[in-house]
Amino acid sequence: MGDDDTYPYDSKDPSTMSPSLRHPAIDAALSTAATLLGMEVVFIGGLDETTFTFDRVRGTWPGLDEGMVNDRTDSFCHRMLAGAPPATADAAADAHYADAPIRVRLGVRSYVGVPIRDAEGSVVGTLCGIDRSSVLVGEAAVGVLRELAGIVSAHLADDGSVAGAVIRRTPEGWQVDDGERGDLTSAMVLADLLADDLAPGGRPGRPDAPLDEVGQLRLAITQLEHALAARVIVEQAIGALAERFEIAPREAFERLRKIARRSGLRVHDLSRDVIRSVSEKDVALPDELR
Repeated sequence: MGDDDTYPYDSKDPSTMSPSLRHPAIDAALSTAATLLGMEVVFIGGLDETTFTFDRVRGTWPGLDEGMVNDRTDSFCHRMLAGAPPATADAAADAHYADAPIRVRLGVRSYVGVPIRDAEGSVVGTLCGIDRSSVLVGEAAVGVLRELAGIVSAHLADDGSVAGAVIRRTPEGWQVDDGERGDLTSAMVLADLLADDLAPGGRPGRPDAPLDEVGQLRLAITQLEHALAARVIVEQAIGALAERFEIAPREAFERLRKIARRSGLRVHDLSRDVIRSVSEKDVALPDELR
């Protein structure tokens, strides 16, 4: 891209990016998005008032490099955040996107994007997919992409705190309520489950043959549903440990995850034992969780 000065850009050194962008859960979210969309490239875009950056890129595309910085107004995401439809299968014929300089420069035909928001609801980035052919992305797929954006958002939080979290016992078991922080701990748990491809009853089966769009959507939803089901169990264990040791939910989660991996156990399976230990004192647990 360096020979054409009609569309200048800078490139940010990927090594200077936030370490959270390299977290396995971010990789899992991008991988799930790629399966869901079936597009050539999925990426996490970072933006400020004037620039747009391809912070994390999954896939290959001529002239598109991870860390590439462009004028914000030249991007598809700027238009999406300003109210344009979240998806188009023919950008050249779409009045919302036809004049985007990056469409011409990169030859983008299909685009889909959703915002990534912080705990206060402010937009801090985007989760997107692009393709050089026509790819239809339905409303259901956009909805799943928004769920994945929530997972990314949890791992972009840089303070790691859960101030104000409330641990409460409900008829369904221990629950963690993070209030105005948007249930950060819950999002962290879900991201970790997706990163480990963890699911109660076993992980979803992998297809032997390539899936069509409907099949890709069903697989992505199944993966999320399994992870969501497992999350409930893990959250209950977090609540029990947070009360038992008088620690923050985030610290309880990190302790549970660390001990599970050191012991060669699934977080979900160890969480079941922790929950049982609340009412059954003879349940065998690692010493650090007693």
